[in-house]
Amino acid sequence: MGKPAKILKKWRKNRPKEAKFQEIKTVLNVYFPGMWEEKAGSHIVVRHESLIGISIFGPKGEFTIVKKKGQKVKGHYLKVILKAIDIIEERENL
Repeated sequence: MGKPAKILKKWRKNRPKEAKFQEIKTVLNVYFPGMWEEKAGSHIVVRHESLIGISIFGPKGEFTIVKKKGQKVKGHYLKVILKAIDIIEERENL
């Protein structure tokens, strides 16, 4: 099991209240390669075509992650990332 898979397993099992931004980047680079960008300030915008039209991701299939003090990300955003990954994997396995 690679590092990103271990991170996801930890998130699913422990439901942490926050995670280090480096963990987020590791996961995004594997599951959303080239589909995310850091915006000015502390926002990261992630887009994926498999998420287009799903109500919580909007018409462009995107979601925003907000960094807390530039180093951590709240647990709410971890849930959104997990949901997005689940949807993408489900649609790719059809």
